[in-house]
Amino acid sequence: MRPILFNNVEFKEIMEYVQELVKQADTIPDEETKELTKEILKYFDLMHREPLSRMLQAIESSYPDLKDTLKQDYTINTLLELYDFENTNLPNIEKET
Repeated sequence: MRPILFNNVEFKEIMEYVQELVKQADTIPDEETKELTKEILKYFDLMHREPLSRMLQAIESSYPDLKDTLKQDYTINTLLELYDFENTNLPNIEKET
């Protein structure tokens, strides 16, 4: 599968549209549907937050300067901001077994 690449303007438009969709989801009159939507968004966030955290830990332990280089890319920096990793030095946590 070929990756889909967007320029910064297109990516910003996507982000704005997602924000609009989230606002619209808050106005759903059916409470059960609204709660289901919130749960999906919550777990979608968690599903991505954990692997992103692990990738950043691996980067910081093996290539400490790479995170700063990656942050220069608008889309990567936006992702880091969304998951509150833009100014975080992640601790090197041992993998639980």
